[in-house]
Amino acid sequence: MKRAVLLLLAMAFLWGCAPEPIPIVDCPCDCAGPDLNCSDFAIQADAQACFDCCRQRGYGDIFGLDADKDGIACEDLPTSLP
Repeated sequence: MKRAVLLLLAMAFLWGCAPEPIPIVDCPCDCAGPDLNCSDFAIQADAQACFDCCRQRGYGDIFGLDADKDGIACEDLPTSLP
C-alpha cells in the first residue's frame, strides 16, 4: 500500500513538472524540399524563419543556410526591402 501511494505521488509530481510541449507552427518553407538557397529569400528574416523552423523540427540546417554555423542564416541578405 505504501509503495502504491509513493508511486502515485511520484507520478503526480512528474506529471505536474513536465515541460510544456513546443507548439507546432507552420513553417515558412517546406523542410523536406525542394532545396533552398539564400538567393531564394528576399530578406534575412525570411531565411532565418525557415532555418529556425527546420531546426526546431529536427532537420538541422537542411538547406545549408548557415554557412559559418553561428545560428544566423543568410547573413549577407538585406534586413529589409528597399
